[in-house]
Amino acid sequence: MAATTLLLAAGCGGSSSGNATSATVDRSLGSHTARLAVVGDIACASPNPIGDQCHQAATYAVAAKMKPDRVLVIGDTQYPNGALRLYKKSYAKSWGKLKPITFPVPGNHEYETPGAAGYFDYFGAAAANRKQGWHASTIGGWRVIGLNSSCEQVGGCEAGSPQSKWLANDLKQKTKLCTLAIWHYPRFSSGPHGNHPNLAHFWSQLNEASAEVVLSGHDHDYERFEAMTSDGKESSSGMPSFIVGTGGVKRYLDFNQKPGSAAHSLNFGVLQLDLYARGYSWKFIQTDGKIADSGSAACR
Repeated sequence: MAATTLLLAAGCGGSSSGNATSATVDRSLGSHTARLAVVGDIACASPNPIGDQCHQAATYAVAAKMKPDRVLVIGDTQYPNGALRLYKKSYAKSWGKLKPITFPVPGNHEYETPGAAGYFDYFGAAAANRKQGWHASTIGGWRVIGLNSSCEQVGGCEAGSPQSKWLANDLKQKTKLCTLAIWHYPRFSSGPHGNHPNLAHFWSQLNEASAEVVLSGHDHDYERFEAMTSDGKESSSGMPSFIVGTGGVKRYLDFNQKPGSAAHSLNFGVLQLDLYARGYSWKFIQTDGKIADSGSAACR
């Protein structure tokens, strides 16, 4: 599932910077079906910027300008602990304006509040069963699967776990749809938190079902990986992935590029993901207006 267009990765290392022209979408991808705004690691306790922290209002402005059909938030939506009072104080004043169209998954900071109670109370039915946190929806003709990567909180992520059994059943029912998955901890990352091998089983399940792409957060940067197998090998038979931990709480400036890493940015921003009948396109839009990475790919 090779990208048909690759643009610059801005704001880091030896890569270029500057405004990039939007990728031209291959007509073979079919009709446009939905636009998604994707990001994680969003709001800190203050609703206003404090130095290099609390820039969630700026990333919200980027997302609002996209006019998305749905918003995917990929964990650590509210810092430091996801308490309901903090959601009301901070997140609600920015990204909360998009709450009616938000499809969330929890991250580790949500569970700093026991049972991620604030997260489940704030998002309500959109967050699914509070004892699980995993769910799925059909958006623009695609199957969008949200998994809970806080494995120790929900009975594990390995083969035979309740979540793995649920995933297997959902994939079995939706085999004819293009599919994407979101969860918080990245399977592969060049950021300071690095790879999370305990999610390899989910990766294998999705890859065997010919899912298109996985989206994660946790490391506070943007990164795109080429198609990878669950054991970390670049392969055309694998899945590509994105890390979009750039929602505003704080940037991570440590980056040690790993094999398979194709593009990255160390700036705040939001991933615009456009879904088509037979594929998708992406643009990572920074808060300074620059497009750091863009491209398109067909469904498998």
